Amino acid sequence: MAFQNINTCRSFNYTATTAMSALTSQVCTEVIIYNRTGQTIAVYDKNYTNPNNAFILSDGDSFVLRGLTNSNEVSALTLSGTGTICYRTQFFSNYSQG
Repeated sequence: MAFQNINTCRSFNYTATTAMSALTSQVCTEVIIYNRTGQTIAVYDKNYTNPNNAFILSDGDSFVLRGLTNSNEVSALTLSGTGTICYRTQFFSNYSQG
């Protein structure tokens, strides 16, 4: 059987506003979020939209969300204004192939 590499990674830029919105749909097991908005953002996953469930990221911070099946399980918003969030979707960053 031929080897098939399913570890396909994609990079995206997302314009965040104060309205919560899901990230672009891409099959993956994790998303790396880079806050380049110039302000603080709140990141949510799996429809947990209560502010107590948010990951709060200051400008310049990054965070990896694991245990996903699609990047559209992640939503984000700015606390004021608009700005760009960069993110990368990928599979198996800690997958042992031993």
